[in-house]
Amino acid sequence: MHDDLQTDEYGISISREITVCKNMIDRQEKELAQFEKQYGISTEQLIAGELLKTVGKERDFDAWRNGYEGLLAWKQRLKEYKEAYNDLRR
Repeated sequence: MHDDLQTDEYGISISREITVCKNMIDRQEKELAQFEKQYGISTEQLIAGELLKTVGKERDFDAWRNGYEGLLAWKQRLKEYKEAYNDLRR
């Protein structure tokens, strides 16, 4: 019986982390979409180096790249939490 309670606690904790990850992914995607709209190119084009640095815009481009890297990290974290949650439920 004690193991069931512990498993439930882990499940609840992992579920919370999954929600946090999803919220952060949503936030990062919105931020990237704003950059894409502002500069008229996709994030993939930026990462591929298709946008030449424009004087005075380097900070924006660095923030954009950092946002993309953050998005990848949150997506990886979400994947890991989902795997842990699925393993717990087996």
